[in-house]
Amino acid sequence: MNITETLRFFRLKLKLTQKEMMSEYNDPSTYSKIESGKRSLKVNELEEILGQTSINVEEFFSFTTFDKEQQDFREYFYYCGAHLENKSTKQKLLTYYFSLKDKEVKTLRELSNYIAIKNYFAAHWKEIEPLTTEEITNTFNTLLAKSFYLQYDYVITANLIRFFSSKEADLLLARMFPIKYEERRDFTTKKFAYNILINLISMRLYAKDYESAEKYIKLAKKQDKQSENYSFKLNLQYLNNLLNYILDGEPVYMERVYDFIHLLENTGDTLQAEQVKKEVKMLTHERDSEKMLNNYVVGLLKET
Repeated sequence: MNITETLRFFRLKLKLTQKEMMSEYNDPSTYSKIESGKRSLKVNELEEILGQTSINVEEFFSFTTFDKEQQDFREYFYYCGAHLENKSTKQKLLTYYFSLKDKEVKTLRELSNYIAIKNYFAAHWKEIEPLTTEEITNTFNTLLAKSFYLQYDYVITANLIRFFSSKEADLLLARMFPIKYEERRDFTTKKFAYNILINLISMRLYAKDYESAEKYIKLAKKQDKQSENYSFKLNLQYLNNLLNYILDGEPVYMERVYDFIHLLENTGDTLQAEQVKKEVKMLTHERDSEKMLNNYVVGLLKET
């Protein structure tokens, strides 16, 4: 729904007349013209309507669609991610992708969507080519030149961070964090920003660069000061415990890792639980193999 459709939706649900939607000081026909689309709505008038009807601003805009094209893209993207063989939705996403591919100059939003499609679907669909070195380098340089980052900047970085070197990642993170005006940023923007750190920590664990992993964990712990994103906090704690186990081998850290897995299972997120199990097995294999070998040698010494 657009803004006027949303106004009508709430008016009917609240059983209000058009006259009751705006102040008595206004011409009674003003609201009628706004709702019918015959007159544009001013920002101060919307503020007045929401105040008079006691409709919360966030709740109002959660019903409003400003950009249907972007809404459609996200719907197609996530659906195709879960249903790779669905031909009809795949074709819709491919049509959108090719329209972006043909544009020499892309808006930030278009660039974000283009990179997201290539980053994920190049490995699954032959119609999508992998990201090129030139695309990655140009995007990195564009990001590095910025002094203020929007939601799409964080989305792009979350998608491309695995292609950046350690030095490049550090340079970019130094500019992106702490998030400027974090207390005013919306949840989705902060979610993508935090995902950059979670992705980086995981990458460093797989690369056995534990010093860098620890550095990024310390940086991540300074984020989300309002404790709004519990998923971020839980994933961060899991990675911290996993790193501690890899470094120290203390059983208590592995117990905490499995507490996280059980939490995922109990809340119905079985897919992530299985992914975490595989990740833990892969990343701790060397540590556990060394532990088993040491125990075996000790056992032989005791017997002799």
